[in-house]
Amino acid sequence: MMATPASRSKALALYRKLLRTARAWPGPAAEKQYILTESRNQFEANRHLAQPEEIDRKIFEGESRHDIAWHYKIPYPRLHNFSAGTFTEKPSRIAGPSFEIPSDEMGTVDDKPSKPSGLKGRLPSSSLTMRS
Repeated sequence: MMATPASRSKALALYRKLLRTARAWPGPAAEKQYILTESRNQFEANRHLAQPEEIDRKIFEGESRHDIAWHYKIPYPRLHNFSAGTFTEKPSRIAGPSFEIPSDEMGTVDDKPSKPSGLKGRLPSSSLTMRS
């Protein structure tokens, strides 16, 4: 099946939009050049597509990348929704566990709480009574 004239015009409109974006990009010249080369490479790589659904999907992907790049002012592709365990965690520089074992001085959960030393025998609620 051949690409429709409508999908061809949408693809050309997207390409012109990307070229205008590269010209007006507020970042350094390296980012402008990246936008130009990445746009050209993606359009060349997808030149062979013939299915209208596949063409529309690629056009949608290009428009999405453009909108995200323009919003965040980052032209490079962003990482999205990688499943857990995809990246490996680097080992810590600190040898051993990253938590401390409580000492006997800290007490246990079963110990009764002691009064804070600043109250000197008064109950905390006594200072909150209302006068009538």
